[in-house]
Amino acid sequence: MKLRPDIKDNAKTASKRLFSFLFFFTLLSACAPSDIVIEGSLPVPMVKKIPVRIGVHYPDAFANFVHTETSKEIGAWQIDFGEQNVDFFRALFGSMFTEVVILEKWDSDIAGVSNEDTQGVLVPQIKKYGFLTPFVSGLGFYSASIEYDLTLFDARGATIFNWTVVGYGKSEGKAFAKEEAVEQATLLAIRDAGARIAIEFDKQKAFKSWFRSLEKAENGS
Repeated sequence: MKLRPDIKDNAKTASKRLFSFLFFFTLLSACAPSDIVIEGSLPVPMVKKIPVRIGVHYPDAFANFVHTETSKEIGAWQIDFGEQNVDFFRALFGSMFTEVVILEKWDSDIAGVSNEDTQGVLVPQIKKYGFLTPFVSGLGFYSASIEYDLTLFDARGATIFNWTVVGYGKSEGKAFAKEEAVEQATLLAIRDAGARIAIEFDKQKAFKSWFRSLEKAENGS
């Protein structure tokens, strides 16, 4: 049975309206504000402890890190993972060194006063964070990357080395809502960076040289 021309036109018009509505709804969903607080437990790598009494200072920008981003493609996002960072790095450094002292304040210019007899001081910072959604990348997953900057000072406040570490993570877009997918990708990026730090920290040339000087000083040679 053939449809009358007017019925065909009505069907086409209805189909176009439905498509337009679905397209508009997709854009609206993509642009809806997304506030995320990154939470969840992250295992730390088990490595041989470095026999150093290390001080660690978490700058406010690290401890309270919040990423905000707004664009017409993805809408408005606010991603807070400062607390997650501190929790993870406390566990990470605790697994890496024989003794860790948290320094609430740190100033390399007055290191001799504020280091509490630590042999060195580590200061982690977040240099850059970014994420991609399937809507932007065209891929079927969400991805995140975090660029950390670690600076190691000696007891006098002199810089031993400055090391940049990047962690990557991705999460399947179909398995989670967009906020959960970004959260999972971010957690994996934090863990990836932590694994690199744990495995490669004591292999840095400047660290090995500094550590040998500590051993010589302790042996009186």
